[in-house]
Amino acid sequence: MTEQKRPTLTIKRKPKIFVNPKHANKPAPPPPKPAKPPKAKAPKPVKEPKPKQEPPKPLSREERIARNRAKKLRRGQEAIAGLMAHWPQLFSLEQPKPLKIGIAADIYKDIKARELELTRAKAGAALMFYTQTPVYLEAVCAGGHRFDLSGQPCGEITEKQKAYAQEQREKWRAEADATAPQGAEPTP
Repeated sequence: MTEQKRPTLTIKRKPKIFVNPKHANKPAPPPPKPAKPPKAKAPKPVKEPKPKQEPPKPLSREERIARNRAKKLRRGQEAIAGLMAHWPQLFSLEQPKPLKIGIAADIYKDIKARELELTRAKAGAALMFYTQTPVYLEAVCAGGHRFDLSGQPCGEITEKQKAYAQEQREKWRAEADATAPQGAEPTP
């Protein structure tokens, strides 16, 4: 048996080139321009290496406590300044007046009624800080009247409230003496 070879089919024709009739009369684009050699660059100035800074050493416990206390004091004073701006007849750091019981609710109502930009949380935090300052505690220990938002007398300070203010003032002094460096005065 002889095997028959199948003939191999090939296509030997030239491919047709289609030319857009609109561009048939235009000359061919010019050949690309040779690339210019790169210009010589000026040498970069030599930068002196910066001396490496040592990472800050960690603060001791006492330094952290002092830093945090100063930050808390600064924020509290800013908050009290907000209260003093809206109710100057009631809030003062030089001559604090004992606040009436339930003054927070009155402040929240006044904030809403006057549509102040003071939030309830900030007002509450400012009240808390204000009532824990040593000058306010001394005013409560002195006794006398409590005052409402308009600065009018509204109630009396009881003996129990005086005793509590005295306890808080002594506690504050003990903490200040324990954390203050020798010879330094505690700050309110």
